[in-house]
Amino acid sequence: IIVFGVIAFGFLMVPKTEEQRQKMIEMFGTTNQGQLVKPALDVSAALTALPALEKPKWQIVIVGGNYCDQTCEDILLNTRQIHMLLGKYTGRVQRIFLQGPNQVMDEQWLTEQHPFLQLADLDTDQFKQLLINNSADWDMASTRYFVVTPDSKAILYFTADNDANGLLDDLKHLLKYSPDR
Repeated sequence: IIVFGVIAFGFLMVPKTEEQRQKMIEMFGTTNQGQLVKPALDVSAALTALPALEKPKWQIVIVGGNYCDQTCEDILLNTRQIHMLLGKYTGRVQRIFLQGPNQVMDEQWLTEQHPFLQLADLDTDQFKQLLINNSADWDMASTRYFVVTPDSKAILYFTADNDANGLLDDLKHLLKYSPDR
């Protein structure tokens, strides 16, 4: 009776519609610290300027606001520290900073303070088109960072209001259960 009861209960709990699925997530919660990108966002077009890697990596993509203020610099510092704290997973992750066209950054400062940070130019109009009808849509005036899979799909995003340790927890969880390609 117990075995069949558990199996029957499991079948009854499976959501049949997206609305039921959302209610279940609200009721039980999720383990991720960042916000989910719904639907997952294909950012491969925004990352075409970067050199192709032999082995695709997970990415922390930092999208700069109108200019890199203290908040932006704090995010860059936090993501650098998180990258180092990943320990054995550090080699499976790379950080990318997408600079807007009006953003003036001191290249020497960036290379000194963030030696393993990849830099790429951001086409803001193209990126705004990607964000239409997506949960990650914002005015792009502030800095935001995304967790991107090796297949170039953004699945989580964080703002300056999020705790940086949440990014560490999410990345460790994702890297633990994802295959090493």
